[in-house]
Parts: sequence; structure tokens; C-alpha cells
Amino acid sequence: MQRFLALAGLCLAVFLAMTGMGLIVAALPEKYLRCQGGLHAAGWLSASFALASMACQYPAGRLADRVGARFVLAAGFALMAGSAVTYALAETPPWLFAGRALQGAGEAPVWALAPAVLARLYPERRGRVMGLYNAAFHLGLMAGPLLGAWGAARLAGDPFTAFGWLCLAAMGLALVVPYGRPGRATAGVARAGVARLPRVLLALLPALPLAGAAYGLLTSSLPVHLAGQAGYDSRALAWVFFQVYAGIALSQGLAGRLSDRLGRLPFLVGGLAVMAAGLWGATASARGLGQAAFPALGLGLGAFTVASLALVNDRCPATARGRACGLYYLVWGLGYCAGPLVANSLGLPATVAILAALALAAAVLVGWTALGPGSRPLAD
Repeated sequence: MQRFLALAGLCLAVFLAMTGMGLIVAALPEKYLRCQGGLHAAGWLSASFALASMACQYPAGRLADRVGARFVLAAGFALMAGSAVTYALAETPPWLFAGRALQGAGEAPVWALAPAVLARLYPERRGRVMGLYNAAFHLGLMAGPLLGAWGAARLAGDPFTAFGWLCLAAMGLALVVPYGRPGRATAGVARAGVARLPRVLLALLPALPLAGAAYGLLTSSLPVHLAGQAGYDSRALAWVFFQVYAGIALSQGLAGRLSDRLGRLPFLVGGLAVMAAGLWGATASARGLGQAAFPALGLGLGAFTVASLALVNDRCPATARGRACGLYYLVWGLGYCAGPLVANSLGLPATVAILAALALAAAVLVGWTALGPGSRPLAD
């Protein structure tokens, strides 16, 4: 019963926080323009978030390995609530950038630590519970814009205030749910657990930035391309995001559960391949390929992410999973930052072509490496 309460509580907490995040998706750019922000500096709304998140991923995981995840997770939600206050009070663009940095720092443990906690509580069903958590994450991102369109944020005064209250509710849940006994280890043991990565995890290292780059393009360059080249209006773009996030949520719920039974490999390789095809098709939407490509992009991203994150937790000792998950999202975040920057230089079609080729090559590499020794998970 205790581990079920932990699963339900963490899923509800991240759903609430991401619903709040979905509420401010449209409000934040409007606030930036009201603060006299210019287009030349708008990229810092993304960059400040990503840089702070990457900087905090590994330290948050390391701290949680030493003291437990409860207060680190709660602190993450508290920082997200602090970012909501900063957004609401901001009168100049630098304050909005500061709020995005606070939000990125707060989301670092929310992305990395909860999956590590669930992996320890459910060693026999890691993929399933991590898929449920990540599905709740993206269901919140789907629900937020819908609630915003219905004016639900007015109940709290404005979207930023609603975001803050939802993050505080998530913080309360993170403090009260039962986590079980945290693993303890000396620093030397924990370091060794991460240092001795099996070959298949080393093969994941080049694949993780590719998935991060695809997600970064989805949230930046791709919408601009669809609006400018394919004539998508705001409603059409909202439908695009709904399809992609629905694909992510669906595939993470299903692929996580099935990977516990069938193994991680089919979802690692298949996820990379479907992601590459979906991203390429999305950029070709002006030729009528996009409508099928958007859910495919979500399905591929979701399947690869849940299978790879479950694999990391399979192969790392319990006393090092927090920092291992932090390292996972740190490497993923490098691609998230680099993908849009490369697209700015080369253009989106060329970037997507390169990314798709690299993703297919990474799928072959992961598949070949996974056939070698060391395929069994470590016991807790």
C-alpha cells in the first residue's frame, strides 16, 4: 500500500505542476512583450531555463542519493512556485529570464528524482511505473492549455498565480507521500556505481542528445516553421502540440509496461526510428505528411525515453540512481539546447535530415551493443 501511495502521490504532484506549466504557455510570451522584450532576446526564455536545469540535474541527484529524495523533490516544486511569483511581479525581461532559470532549477529534480524513487520501490515493474509517471507529466501539459482556453486560471486571478498554487500543492504531496527507506552508501560506492557503466549504457550516450534535440526542436523551431512555411495558425499549432503530447503520454504508459515483459531493446531501437521518421514528416507538413507525423513523433519520443530511463535504473545500483538519472537528463539537455541553435544556423530541414540520420545510426548502435554481455539488471 505504501508504494502505491508513493506512485499515486508523485503522479498527481507532477500532473498538478505540469498543468500549471501548461496554463502559462501562452501567458509567458504575452507577458514578455508587455515587458518591452524584443525578438532578438526572446531566445533567453528558453536558454535560461535549459542552462539552469542542466546545471542542477547532477547536483540534485547527488544530494538525493545522500539525504533522500523527499526534501529535494519538495524543494524543486517550491522553486517552481517561486518562479510563478517572479513571473507575476516581473516588469522587465531580465526578471522573466530569472523566473525561467528558477523554473529550470526546480524542474531538475522533478524530471530525474521521481523516476529513481519509483525504480527503487517497483524493481519488478520499473518500466510500467516510470511510464505512468512520465505519462502523468505530459497529460498535465495537455490539460493546462485546455483549461487555459476555458478560462480556468481566472479562478486563481491569473495564470501565474494558478501555476504557483498548483506547484505548492505538488510540494505538499511530495512532502507527505511515503518513500520507503532510502538507500545508503559511502561516496566511494556511489561513485563506482555510476563509473562502471555497462556497454549498453555507454551506447545510450550519443542517443540521448538526439532525443533532447528532437524535443528542443518541437518546442522552438518546429512551430515557427509550421507557422511560416505551412500557414498554421494558433489553433492549428495547439492541435499539433496536443497530438505530440498525447503520443508521448500514450507511448510512455504502454511502452513502459510492455518493456518490462518484452525487454527494453525493441522500444529503444523502435523509438529512435519512429522519432526520426516523425520529425522528418513534421517538417514536410506542407506536402501533407504532417498530420500522421505529429503523433508518430510523440510515440517515438515517449517510447525511447521511458525504455532508456528504465534501462539506466536497471543497470545502476540503488544507491547511485539519483545521480544516474541526473546525468541522464544532463546529457539529454545538451541536445535540447544544441538542436535549436543548429537549426538557427543550418535551417530546420537540413537539421532534421542530419538528426534523422544520426538517430537511425544510434538505433543500430544501441541494438548491436545490447546483444553483448551485461544484459541483466542489477539487483536492489
